[in-house]
Amino acid sequence: MTSRELEGGRPSRRDFLAGVGVVMVGASALPTAAAAAFLQVKPGAGGVPLFNGKDLSGFYTHLAGSGKNNDPKRVFRVTDGMLHITGEVNGGIISEQSYENYRLVAEYKWGETAWPPRDKGAMDCGLLLHCGKEDAVAVGLWPQSIQCQIYQGAVGDLVLLPGKDTLTATVEGEERNGVFQYVPGVAAQERQAGGTKRFEIIHHIDKDPEWKNEKGFHSANDATQPHDQWNTVEVVADEDTLTATVNGKLVNKMTKLGFTSGGTKAPLTRGGIGIQSESGEIFFRRLELLPL
Repeated sequence: MTSRELEGGRPSRRDFLAGVGVVMVGASALPTAAAAAFLQVKPGAGGVPLFNGKDLSGFYTHLAGSGKNNDPKRVFRVTDGMLHITGEVNGGIISEQSYENYRLVAEYKWGETAWPPRDKGAMDCGLLLHCGKEDAVAVGLWPQSIQCQIYQGAVGDLVLLPGKDTLTATVEGEERNGVFQYVPGVAAQERQAGGTKRFEIIHHIDKDPEWKNEKGFHSANDATQPHDQWNTVEVVADEDTLTATVNGKLVNKMTKLGFTSGGTKAPLTRGGIGIQSESGEIFFRRLELLPL
């Protein structure tokens, strides 16, 4: 989809800000990982729908091999009022605005199609939080961000996806079955990714030690519903803390989120919001921000 098509039918900047009840804050307060301006949801403003059910207004796309706002295979589309991501090409759809201090509610259901070479594996997607403005810098595909996994058997895993900066987070957790897992109440430790370490995964509290990378994987340990049912993922971004909830159950949490750029460390509290395309077909019927 071209940039012109994305802009067609979009309300003016002033009308958008007035309609959703947000506060524009100047660029002087922003770290380098954030946008030139960001939006903070005002208490009492009600929900802010990021997806309008009609078109992709307010988002841009970035796909491997195609770049920005070039989607010849219509990987990102609207079907029956839902955001439909085919997963055929890896990449993402990312908000043009940046946000902080919010509760993001996403309702999703898997489709049936998975694409080679991952057509037999667990279907994969993810929410991208605190996105930076440089595309394809995290593992060559996405903006620098914090990912909340929507991955069969791993929904609620939180992943540090650095670009040029080093990302850090403090997590109550420990090594279990060869992976680092969120375990509330145990000693907190700092986790980081950057440089030669391309990412750092914080596995959710109920991660099945018998997890298998196979299409349709579902465990009784998971808070998710089976493959063909709707699930709700909520992520609360409260200053430098992210909390992930799946179908009402707390599954992951990280605090003291930060980034180090040019030798200077700063809190990471804001950025764009995106959704990945990563080999699996998926539908979203709700993508909404609510004030804390």
